[in-house]
Amino acid sequence: MRIERLLRQNAVRRGPMTAVICEQTQLSWAELDVESNRLANALIALGYRAQERIALVLSNCHHIVTAFHGAWKANLVTVGINTRLTAPEIARILTHSGASLIVCDTPAAVEAARTVPGVRGVYTVGLDGASFTDLVASGAPDEVPETGTGDELRSLRYTSGTTGASKGCMATHDQQVASTANYLCEVNVPRGGPTWISVPLTLGVGASFVTTTAYLGVPLLLRRRFDAAGFVDDVGRYGVEHAFLVPTMLVDLVRALPELDLTRASPLKLVGYGGASVSWSLIRSLAEALDLEFYHAFGATEAGGFVALLTPDDHRNFLRTETASIVPVGRPAAFADVKIFDAEDKEVAVRETGEMRIRAASVFSGYWSQPEATRAVLKDGWLRLGDMAWRDERGYIYLADRAQGVIRSGAQNVYAGEVEAVLQACPGVERAAVIGVPHERFGESVKALVQRVPGADLTERQVLDYCAERLAGYKRPREVEFVTGLPVDEGGKIRRAELKRVTGTRPLGEVTTSEGEGLRR
Repeated sequence: MRIERLLRQNAVRRGPMTAVICEQTQLSWAELDVESNRLANALIALGYRAQERIALVLSNCHHIVTAFHGAWKANLVTVGINTRLTAPEIARILTHSGASLIVCDTPAAVEAARTVPGVRGVYTVGLDGASFTDLVASGAPDEVPETGTGDELRSLRYTSGTTGASKGCMATHDQQVASTANYLCEVNVPRGGPTWISVPLTLGVGASFVTTTAYLGVPLLLRRRFDAAGFVDDVGRYGVEHAFLVPTMLVDLVRALPELDLTRASPLKLVGYGGASVSWSLIRSLAEALDLEFYHAFGATEAGGFVALLTPDDHRNFLRTETASIVPVGRPAAFADVKIFDAEDKEVAVRETGEMRIRAASVFSGYWSQPEATRAVLKDGWLRLGDMAWRDERGYIYLADRAQGVIRSGAQNVYAGEVEAVLQACPGVERAAVIGVPHERFGESVKALVQRVPGADLTERQVLDYCAERLAGYKRPREVEFVTGLPVDEGGKIRRAELKRVTGTRPLGEVTTSEGEGLRR
């Protein structure tokens, strides 16, 4: 089944009802259907053909929802790109994906597109140049004949490897529908009011709610950033019943509770969260202040969505009986197998740590143009990302250690290898490594361990400034520690487990008993 069918059904059944709410405008289901028809017909008329890649570098607004649906109707493959990335970072993704069209609202994206010969169309929102709005208006409003199948690609969702090389996770329409059904089978999302989200739709978890709300036929209320007072105001004004927040938003909401008019939050019935560490004390603070239910979602870009969930029932039980602060990632979703194996491919016993493996209909098709990397993670029908976990007697899964050098900062992944590649290119740096250090608001922030070239007088400010020109803000080191040496193996690779002996900070991925874990990507 293809995603655009959901939109067509809503246009018929709920035509005048609201589909999208954002700062600029509101669209009904009928209007969204027509706008996406226009875009699809315009792209087809311009010569874009089935399965070409269309890059979207857009902030949360009705334009990106139109772009998603229009691209899928034209049987194009969407490539969501974070608006916070720099021009070189965007250019790498454009080049690797072979994107031939870009729709964007950042100058960096326009600059990047100029450097990639394969991009033959650049359309902007709020910037000079060819207007995306004009492009949509140029297309016919007629329904676009369905030409694709459910097993064709719907999107490339980009992540990065430990070496900094981009990886495009291939996802089909069928896989996304399976992911959505898996999630909604476990979580009873209210249908009486909008779903509120400010997680960027260019990220996997954000984009999934384009499908989820179409599946449910409920409005998607989009904001570009989280503000606690604005969030509560939205709940009261629009009757928001469901919101998905990341831990930084939960922290900000708890801090603002004394100043908020919580009577306006009364329509809110359900809050989902995930993306980084969170404690039971934080959830308990919200539960005591607001009469609502919670769920926690765990997944990975390669898994295609949520594969383990801590349901509202689970939350009620934990909040009533548990004193420990660690929050499990949940139990396997209804149509997902999540098991833990040892090095001999045998399932481990309860409370023993091993490699977590995932099997589900939502699991991705592989990495775009990287067959060797695909074979490394898809083995014998299981997705094997190398994450270490353990399971308790009730089947709840706890993540013990994250693989691939991932730092979770503000619910976004920072890949150690990508940052280290930039650091290694900095004049005066002989060798560098990065680690995740505790951060009150973001969960973790990036710290650089730098070994200078002998005789170099490199300063912390020089290193930070160098990174600022080449990395998105959430990826940049916030502090630099100069060290006399770094532990490496025979192949010259950093021994991450040994980094703590060269610094007083805990190494990347070492999770203490006071920490939980959320969405991996």
